[in-house]
Amino acid sequence: MLTIYKLSLTQMLRPKRLLILLFIASVPIALSVVAAIFPPDTDDLVSFRDDFLMGPMVISAVLPIVTVVLGTASLGHEIEDQTMTYLFLKPVSRWGIILPKFLATITVAGVVVIGSGVLTTAIVPEGSVTTSVAAAVGLAVGVLAYTSIFTWAGLMTSHALAVGLVYVFVWEAAIVGFLQGVRWLSIRHYTEATIHGFDDIQFAGDTATLSLSQALAAAGIVVALFAALTIRRLTRMDVA
Repeated sequence: MLTIYKLSLTQMLRPKRLLILLFIASVPIALSVVAAIFPPDTDDLVSFRDDFLMGPMVISAVLPIVTVVLGTASLGHEIEDQTMTYLFLKPVSRWGIILPKFLATITVAGVVVIGSGVLTTAIVPEGSVTTSVAAAVGLAVGVLAYTSIFTWAGLMTSHALAVGLVYVFVWEAAIVGFLQGVRWLSIRHYTEATIHGFDDIQFAGDTATLSLSQALAAAGIVVALFAALTIRRLTRMDVA
């Protein structure tokens, strides 16, 4: 398992892809630096941070883009490169293949996404340790949930990246944004609710946000469900 984890990290850290993801993650950080030097013309800097930097940028863009790119590539590249057969020949269970792949993905995605959120909240005016810790925990929940979905998607279709982007920008950004009743099916809102649960100042204006316990329970169900679906798919697929 350790060997698969190390090899997976090497795949995740391809320079060109990593540089693109780091650039995307650096955008809200750069804007928070600008906001610190030139404070925005508003008395409510918390709303500026949540409604302009954290919500639309870190949670709705950086988090899903980074996880969809890395998650769909985790097992998808093994199929495209026709190297999955070699993994199947190793004396390890399907869990022994999926777990290190999953851990490698959340390692890289977690560092990029959580780093972006923590630095954004720490640099922007009125940031605090509590705010940054809450952002880190909430984004970690988002990384776990999104990664579980996109890892499964990478096994299901060769167009997983495109499907994932449609899910992110059509379902999460558009449909869920207008139909608040379906927030139980939104990773974005699990993330926001977790952040709010650890720091009730953040996203306080969003009265329809799920509670902390509801968000964690829903995210846990998503991770467990898609982990099971990934194992089931990997067990039944023919890679010869």
